[in-house]
Formats: sequence, structure tokens, C-alpha cells
Amino acid sequence: MSGAASADPIISIGADQHGAVVEANAAHWPPGALLAALRLQLRDISGPVSVWIDHPDHGETDGGDLAPNETEFGRGLAELGLTFERDLYRMERSLPMDQPSGIDTRSFVVGQDEQAWVKVNNRAFSWHREQGGWTLEQVAERQAEPWFDADGFRVYDIDGDIAAYCWTKVHADEDPPIGEVYVIAVDPQYHGRGLGRALTLAGYEHLTDAGLTRAMLYVDADNTPAVTLYLDLGLEVAVVRRLFTGTGPLNS
Repeated sequence: MSGAASADPIISIGADQHGAVVEANAAHWPPGALLAALRLQLRDISGPVSVWIDHPDHGETDGGDLAPNETEFGRGLAELGLTFERDLYRMERSLPMDQPSGIDTRSFVVGQDEQAWVKVNNRAFSWHREQGGWTLEQVAERQAEPWFDADGFRVYDIDGDIAAYCWTKVHADEDPPIGEVYVIAVDPQYHGRGLGRALTLAGYEHLTDAGLTRAMLYVDADNTPAVTLYLDLGLEVAVVRRLFTGTGPLNS
């Protein structure tokens, strides 16, 4: 991954609400080695499994040599019982941005905004695998993370209610540190007002004020309006994250 602190060929194994999560960066592995390593790891995992494979983009935002059904790698994953689900783009650019947000935002108020934020978030992401269906417990888990910063959680109100937000995150382990627009959403009742662009800019304004010189975000590759917006703001696809799912144990 661009800016990563290490290029070691590793496979990370964790879990989320959907089951086991396996992650690897294809750029760090010799040809064929990643597939063999995944085969060994997946045979010991039972139940639903999500496999995320990162690959640097070389100007072709189709996953390069990780095309899901047309390469040896993709066919190998299919033989393991994994099905391609979706692509996620990591997009990057330098800071500061080239234009102002034009809006005033406020910091998230811990102990006050959680319930209202959950309602807005879940309306905005009713369709989304990871971001939809959040609970107050999940919010509390994120607030307990060392990277959480209420000032970096920018909120935009209309008539005293949360209309949109931009939640930022700083990756201090990357060199140089990079600021992420972690989650951004607009309440559906306020769509069409340009708040998505404005809140993205507001988030990056906050990160610039915090001394960051690099910006990033993740976006679903098939979210054409969002990808188009971010390209227009000067972000470029740096990494393609490809998701495959299945049910373990998986083996050929």
C-alpha cells in the first residue's frame, strides 16, 4: 500500500461482524506465492470469511493483474471456494486542497451526538455492507481507539439537527503521516445541496490545519458519483482493494 511502513509479505487475520477477515498486499508477494499462502491459511478457518487483497493501481482502475475471473490468481481463489464481491479504491492526493469548503462545521460532542449520528449514518448507508446498521456499541468501540479525535469528527447541522458529517482519521504509522476521510455521509433528506463535496473539503481542511500534507480515503469502485467527485477534487486511485468472500474451511 502506498506509504506503508513495511513491505513484508504477510497475511493478516482478524474478524468483523461478518466473520473472519484475511488481508494481504499482493505487491509484497512473489508471483504464485500469495495464492499458496492463502490456501494454507484458509484451510484452518471455519465459517464465513472475507479476503481482502490490495494491489497498487497502475493507471488501470480494474485491479490490474487481480482481475477476479480472468487470471490464474482469480481462478485459484475461485477453486478455493471464494467469490469476487467488490472493489474498493484507496484514493490519495497532497494537502492542502485547491478550494475551500465554504461551510462551517463543528466538532462531534462525545456523550451527546451518538444517537443522532447513528440515525443519520444508518439512513445514509442502508445499502452498505460495513457502514450500515451501526449501533451505539460500535460507536463506543471507535471512540475507545487511540486514533479517535472528536475535533476530527466534523459535523454540519441544519436547524439544530445533524445533516451531514465527515469523520477523519490520522495514520501516524505511514511515512509521511496521512490524513483519511474515514467516513462521510449526508442525511438523504439533504441530498442535492452539494454537502458531500463541502464536507469532504471541510475534513481535509481540518487535517491540513493539523499539519498533514497527504490525504486519502476509501470508496467503493462502483459508487460512480462519489468516485467522480473525488477525482474532481484531485484524488487519484493509488490502491485497489478487492474483496472475495466464502465459507470456510476453504481449500482446493
